[in-house]
Amino acid sequence: MSKEIKRKKTLKEKFQEMGPAAIVTSAFIGPGTITTTTLAGVNYRYELLWTILFSGLALIILMEMSSRIGIISNHDVTEGAIASFSNNKVAKVLITGIVILTLFATAFGLEAGNLIGGSLGLADALNIPQWAGALILGGAAFYAVVVGTAKTLESIMSIFVSLMGVIFVLAMFLVNPDYGEVLTGFVPTSIPEGSGVTIIALIGTTLIGINLLMQAVTAAEKWHTPEDLEASKFDTSFNVGIGIVITAAIIITSGTVLYGTGTEVDSPIVFSRMLEPVLGSYARIIGDVGIAAAGLSSAIATPLILKVVMARMFRWDANDMRARAAGGAAVIVGTIFAALGTSPTQIIIFASAFSGLFLPIVAILIMIVANNKELLGEYKNTLMQNILGGFATIITLGLGLNSLLSFFENLSNL
Repeated sequence: MSKEIKRKKTLKEKFQEMGPAAIVTSAFIGPGTITTTTLAGVNYRYELLWTILFSGLALIILMEMSSRIGIISNHDVTEGAIASFSNNKVAKVLITGIVILTLFATAFGLEAGNLIGGSLGLADALNIPQWAGALILGGAAFYAVVVGTAKTLESIMSIFVSLMGVIFVLAMFLVNPDYGEVLTGFVPTSIPEGSGVTIIALIGTTLIGINLLMQAVTAAEKWHTPEDLEASKFDTSFNVGIGIVITAAIIITSGTVLYGTGTEVDSPIVFSRMLEPVLGSYARIIGDVGIAAAGLSSAIATPLILKVVMARMFRWDANDMRARAAGGAAVIVGTIFAALGTSPTQIIIFASAFSGLFLPIVAILIMIVANNKELLGEYKNTLMQNILGGFATIITLGLGLNSLLSFFENLSNL
């Protein structure tokens, strides 16, 4: 393969071609992220902002590799990993099994958290019972996931990301934080005592294994030549960048309003309720809309990832009934949990544990495939990409170890 690029795409063309990374951003900015970032602001004000920047950069590094795998080799991560161990049947079965388990365990857990949190926001905004909010959001998500495809939903996800950006960033500006102190929060001069669990949770809400699996599939469907790598990088950097800004804005807002108050953060609507005394009753409604939008966008994106990656793995049509059933089942289970008023905190902890457990496996598979010269030719990882990717992978290993320890700790407390 030749690395010669015939013509650089204009900025306008890059914006027109954006889409795949918006699905990932919509998936990770959900009620769980809002809850975790609000908690970080309440307890540590701006001191953990560097964590958001760090995890966002790690996500960009791994997403770039995943996209490159899809575009150059036309393989998803699973296919590429199996091809890297082509003569090992045990490896094929093991890789396939791990990926399927990762998809279902993470998607079902995250979906419940998405719809529980989103329905709380919608119910608070419209003054309706939570079960009614759950049915509204669940119905919308079910229709979008069962009927839609990744291509048709890319634009919708971009709109959701933009809406969340406007709402959460506007709230940040309205509470008028100390911007000098905000800037110091992006530099990790010290780690606050007792903040380890929160730091791990913040990184874990951004780095999610199934999102990385999805990126290779959607990138391969949208782009097909080495000339498209630049557009893909722009798409990833832009959308994840927006995600970093949104999550940082939530920490800054909650840190400005609630730091030092001892507020207990037991659901995402703590964020919207804190705005009312400062900015008035309409601010609370706007915050609720942001939470509902985050819940719905994630409730669509997460089962869509399950549907699309499963279809790709088993060579099903994108709208094969088996793929639709997988995605639809996740929405139905999540809607049931939300309608029953299940605690969002416990669901979020459960989903984060499974996500953290499988994340390093996905990251390692990406690194293996990204270094496969037979698949990627001259577009395999460079030394610098391996250094950056290796560092990101080490972080995921730390997250996975913590998730494993937390899992056994929770079992012992049952």
